[in-house]
Amino acid sequence: MRKRLLATSLAALLAATSLTACGSKTEKVGTATTEAAATEASSIKSDDGAQTASGDKVTLNICWWGNQTRNDVTKKAADLYMSKNPNVEIKVEFTDWGGYWDKLSAMAAGGNLPDIIQMDYSYLNQYQKSGQLADLSEFMSAGVIDTSKIPASIIESGSIDGKCYALSLGSNAPLMVYDKAIIEKAGVTIPEQMTFDELYDISKTIYEKTGVKTVYDGWINMLQMTARTNGSHIFDELTEGKEDSTMIHFANVEKFQKAEFSIAPDILVEKNPDNIETKPIVDETTWNDFPYSNQFISLSNAAGRELEVTMNPILTNGKQNMYLKPSQFFSIAETSGNKEEAAKFIDWFTNSVECNEILMAERGIPVNTEVADAIKPKVDAVAQKIFDYVARVSEIAVPIDAPDPTGKGEVEALTKSVVEAIRYGDTTAEEAAASFVPEAKKILEEAAK
Repeated sequence: MRKRLLATSLAALLAATSLTACGSKTEKVGTATTEAAATEASSIKSDDGAQTASGDKVTLNICWWGNQTRNDVTKKAADLYMSKNPNVEIKVEFTDWGGYWDKLSAMAAGGNLPDIIQMDYSYLNQYQKSGQLADLSEFMSAGVIDTSKIPASIIESGSIDGKCYALSLGSNAPLMVYDKAIIEKAGVTIPEQMTFDELYDISKTIYEKTGVKTVYDGWINMLQMTARTNGSHIFDELTEGKEDSTMIHFANVEKFQKAEFSIAPDILVEKNPDNIETKPIVDETTWNDFPYSNQFISLSNAAGRELEVTMNPILTNGKQNMYLKPSQFFSIAETSGNKEEAAKFIDWFTNSVECNEILMAERGIPVNTEVADAIKPKVDAVAQKIFDYVARVSEIAVPIDAPDPTGKGEVEALTKSVVEAIRYGDTTAEEAAASFVPEAKKILEEAAK
């Protein structure tokens, strides 16, 4: 029986029932400090000045998507912040990428977003346009969030119409990760950046030599990368009803899926590639995967063996498609009753060496240049690969696309559904492009109204 990706509103419904756990509140300081804060407050003197003038206790709610490694280090950092700021209680909640946006959407609909929101570049425009995000510029101008060691381009990446609504937490780049031992066993060499045709040929050889399968990323990230190497922007094409890059991408999905060396679609669904810990490369079902650079540390931890990185493929004679992007942002909800306290936490999270010695670039290379320089010698060999990789990408990167338009989430879900149909042989690449493009165009037009 085929295992399908099910588009469901269950996550949103579950999220709606948990809204009360994620709201913002302020209460008098009393005995209800968290265990971590209470323990540390007796021995560590606060030096971060987070005490409110009224002496009120502040509760900050923070939500993020991620994996177990991110959850562990972020909670540890939050505990350290509470120990230094005993009047601040931080309540954390995380989920994986797949459920995060349904949950956040339900919170937004209920007017109960967390104080601090982990935001993605692709959703920034949508949440800003709907008035859900606070303007961080005033906190930057007032020095509450120190940006003196953060490049202006980083601030601009979270800005819309001259105001900053999100502060990047790290520099990030798309990549292809591969299993070093399997590659050595197959006797092949992975280029610094290969073409799609070279990827196909290398995948065939690896399967013939080792029996290990290949995964080809069919979803929207690769669709966007395909458009970039085709000299275009996928959402411009979809808005104009053009099939050019979509046809190339769907043809690649079909070509790879028909090859004996590709992972079977039902096994791919079973592995749930949206989850770092279950990606098919983790248990050597495949030799490769297509995460972002900030996911490499967690993926290496999950695999428990040596992985290597190379750049995403391009078209033969195509344009360079590599870029640097904010790994994630922190934004403050417009509905937060504790915006300044939230801004103080973001300042500490971004600019504190002590904090980043805990985070260790898990969200990407720190945006504060002095912090990045301070922790680079301390990271392990796995994280060092990402420092070096981002440096190589920065030498050839071309500008990132404009933030994705409203409706991107629906187009992404549609992409998954159509690609799945191609993988199962229910439709051809040509038929898929012919139905996908007008439907995506309609979604974007409706969302823009």
